[in-house]
Amino acid sequence: MRHTNKCLKTDFTWLLGAADLLIKNGRLVTASSVERVSLATKDGKISWIGSAASAPPADRVVEAAGLYVLPGVIDVHVHLRDPGLTAKEDFGTGTAAAAAGGVTTVFDMPNNIPPTKSVDALKVKIRAAEQKAVVDYALYGLLTVGNLNDLRPLAGAGVIGFKCYMGETTGNIAPPSDGEMLDQFKVLSELGLRTAVHAENDSIIQYRIAKLRRAGATSPHAHFESRPGVVEEEAVQRALLYSRISGNKLHLAHLSSADGVNEVRLAKKAGQDVTAETCPQYLLLDESYYQKKGVLMKSNPSIKTRADKAALWKAIADRTIDMIASDHAPHTLQEKLSGRTIFDDASGFPGLETSLALMLTCVNKELLSLQNLVRLTSENPAKVWGAFPMKGCVAVGSDADLTVVDMKRAWKIDPDTFVSKAKYSPFEDYKAEGRAVYTVVRGLIVMEDGVVDKTPLGKMVVPEVGGASKRGG
Repeated sequence: MRHTNKCLKTDFTWLLGAADLLIKNGRLVTASSVERVSLATKDGKISWIGSAASAPPADRVVEAAGLYVLPGVIDVHVHLRDPGLTAKEDFGTGTAAAAAGGVTTVFDMPNNIPPTKSVDALKVKIRAAEQKAVVDYALYGLLTVGNLNDLRPLAGAGVIGFKCYMGETTGNIAPPSDGEMLDQFKVLSELGLRTAVHAENDSIIQYRIAKLRRAGATSPHAHFESRPGVVEEEAVQRALLYSRISGNKLHLAHLSSADGVNEVRLAKKAGQDVTAETCPQYLLLDESYYQKKGVLMKSNPSIKTRADKAALWKAIADRTIDMIASDHAPHTLQEKLSGRTIFDDASGFPGLETSLALMLTCVNKELLSLQNLVRLTSENPAKVWGAFPMKGCVAVGSDADLTVVDMKRAWKIDPDTFVSKAKYSPFEDYKAEGRAVYTVVRGLIVMEDGVVDKTPLGKMVVPEVGGASKRGG
């Protein structure tokens, strides 16, 4: 069989012994092709790719006729709340939720308690992950007030990159001043690690919240009013400017507005090293849903207008947006439904168990191709964050991370069935078409037809700047 994608390679190492796992007759999807092939794994790696007729013997055989085999989905934006906020979520429940949703690697954000702003704090988080993680994981370091001298040690300790909060967030992380942010970006330029930025102007947000409170405008829609497009646009402009001056690699998290997208598009055209993500909620929901969904819609940035939603889809089509992530942000139901005002209710909702299914539904609706979805959820995340070709690629020698999906599986989203501790969603009762039926992490089936094996087998992914990644832990 001739393979058209350079990631698809085959060899005959399986002749040395039986494979651990054989997936037969699936349609293997890469960013550029869909081919009917079989593949085998050995010792956590992909060991063989070819036709079913020449398949090696294996300890476990999965018949995948009628199913699609994707490179393992990588979610680069999750909040697992561990340590310190584990009433909301922890590494065990969060990574089990990832497995349930077809996600094989998660990138965990640093706004937990203690925040991941030093090596000591990172070690606390690594210990928690080692004891609980079901899927593989990478960890962000934090840019915050006073930790300029911690950035090099954090990089040496294996963080995947860094996160900078320019606006308020869970955990009350203080944004660095503009001067400190410039200095931090310069250090990261020297280290070669990418900086993810939550780009919202905190001053505008706090001013508008205070004004809306005084006016008594505290309904769910007031959250949208407190965070209009200019809040994102200004912060994106500032982050792009500081990044251009400093020379560091920049990533814009959860873009939500046409204004933000336009700034990223212009920077890319000018040759700046910038990448961007968006989330299913910004692609599928809009301002009109606030009346029906209420507080369940609340997230930062706010879900915006139909025009913003259309601009995000255009940005996916023209590759201004590089990846799709969930921004899995769980809270207890009591925190989400405080009983006071929308400004007192927790911001965010779980997404690891719904994100891929929502996007598969979009594929079925012909809003994007399956190959493009693989580019957005597997290949690009691995390449951008220094984990390729170990992750995000189906090739002999790469990690045997696979997401096997049934594109015809129709189901209704029911938060009561979530593995996550957070059992609510703005997508409750949404009729999805397409679902992960196997999640394979380094050759191990961690989810089969909705049943998750919660054995803590996840390992830490560490980037190797300028080359393939390595795994620690």
